[in-house]
Amino acid sequence: MSTINKILVIGAGIAGPAVCYWLRRFGFSPVLIEKFANIRKEGQALDFRGVAIDIVKGMNIYEKMCNMHKQLEVGRYVDTEGNTLHEERGERFCFRQGEDVEIARGDFAEILTGAIEGIPCHFNQVIDSIKQSDDDVKVQFNDGRVEHYDLVIGADGIYSTTRGMVFDKDEYKLVNLGVCFGVFSILNYLNLSHTEVQCEANQKLISIWSHKNPKMAEVAFVFRTQNVLNNIRNKNEQQQLLRDAFQDFGWEASKILELMTGSDDFYFDSATQVKMKSWTKGRVALLGDAGYSASPLSGQGNYLALVGAYIFAGELKKADGNYTRAFSRYNELLHPLVEACHKLGVLVSESFLVPDEVSKEVAEERSNKILQEVKIVSNMISLPEYE
Repeated sequence: MSTINKILVIGAGIAGPAVCYWLRRFGFSPVLIEKFANIRKEGQALDFRGVAIDIVKGMNIYEKMCNMHKQLEVGRYVDTEGNTLHEERGERFCFRQGEDVEIARGDFAEILTGAIEGIPCHFNQVIDSIKQSDDDVKVQFNDGRVEHYDLVIGADGIYSTTRGMVFDKDEYKLVNLGVCFGVFSILNYLNLSHTEVQCEANQKLISIWSHKNPKMAEVAFVFRTQNVLNNIRNKNEQQQLLRDAFQDFGWEASKILELMTGSDDFYFDSATQVKMKSWTKGRVALLGDAGYSASPLSGQGNYLALVGAYIFAGELKKADGNYTRAFSRYNELLHPLVEACHKLGVLVSESFLVPDEVSKEVAEERSNKILQEVKIVSNMISLPEYE
């Protein structure tokens, strides 16, 4: 009988709730904590392709996702004067095929939360220290409380506190791809309907779309920069960076920046990859962006989180709780996929944000290349059967 049962999962983004789902299903007792007061719903829309579709079907949430997916009919490229350069079908524009689904991050968070109902989830929880022994992991919270767990999983994102507490600085590397982005909602003043409009020039890009609530539109600002901006966490400073970067861009930039101030779901970050040789140390493991972020540009963050969560929990079950064996298999099985996703992230980073405006030929060549690579990466791993 396994002696591993009580497992602390840190971070209630995508990877954390996903691994909680599979841990419970495979007979373990996870506890989920989150430093914020509630589930974060802002951020980029999420793509689900290939093997990720198999996983969400196995979680019995695929149909719910389809009912809330991003229904895009047309993708349109415009120049900085607002003239249409060319259009594409919505599916191709978003690099989707077949059963692929794109869904707002907030909608998926809501679905995922429902799938782990009954699992203890505590908000406003911050950890001060993690100390390991041969028998367990001692976790001290900032309110002075001390708890002991059999295992700890850090699923707390690119800037993982867990990683910083457990791993030495020479055991991980954060690689900035030289791209920053801001995502937020505004009033749909362009009256878009199931349409996304994209303007790309001078190594900058603005994308705006509306597909669900006709009164609202989602916006993404993306720009190339040589400065590392990871340490700028203040919302006002982040918004000022966007104003400075896009003040002379043209098209609808000025109006969108004006409306940005009133947005209540603003999210800003840099395109950063996390590279590590091992995502486990002692009784602690990293999952999702905390261990192997491929950058948001790759579109594979939730894919890696879901696959990683399934394999981690499955290998722990398969090893009958022998965590050292399970951790070894987790690293072994996932590394080829992570490396492929990292390469895809670099490819997308280099393909977008062109110096000049995007011609039809450039857009088509880019779409074909990225679609091909996305299809390969999304189906390159065969999921083990654990049930």
